[in-house]
Amino acid sequence: MRAVRAAQAGDRAAFDALAARYRGLVVAMAFLRTGDRSDAEDLAQEVLTKAWQRLGELQEPAAFVGWLRVITQNACRDWQRKLARIPPALELGDIADMPASLRWSPPDVALRQEERRRWRQALQALSEGNRLALALHLCGGYSYEEIASLLEVPVSTVEGRIYRAKQQLRRSRREIEE
Repeated sequence: MRAVRAAQAGDRAAFDALAARYRGLVVAMAFLRTGDRSDAEDLAQEVLTKAWQRLGELQEPAAFVGWLRVITQNACRDWQRKLARIPPALELGDIADMPASLRWSPPDVALRQEERRRWRQALQALSEGNRLALALHLCGGYSYEEIASLLEVPVSTVEGRIYRAKQQLRRSRREIEE
């Protein structure tokens, strides 16, 4: 990959082009681990910064996408470890300093947390291929053709994976609402 070589030589514009092309992949992978779009965006920024800093360590430019995926997986694993160390009461921040109109009551907080937990479970119940294809499309903004290229599968496979993922999530939603 010519762009990777140029970026390794210090061409920031070449790296920015790579980052723009693969940011959606990083966000989608991070979203699958975090279940939260904002956290996924934060992790994506961290991953791309780390990739720029470590680009000189990449031995084979053709392996850029796989290398970026490994950095993303490691960043997500680190994020989960940090999250596990945060006491649940601190996750909500200091609500005493918030205006009353922005505060959630404890039952509201509990309901939102439970709903997010259930959606994470529903996402995790999807097969890895279906989950990644759906996240690339919804979070990464990739077309079916772009996803097929990234995952090195036919477009019809991507169509099937996304269709099955949506169907399974619809079933899960009905179960959650019952």
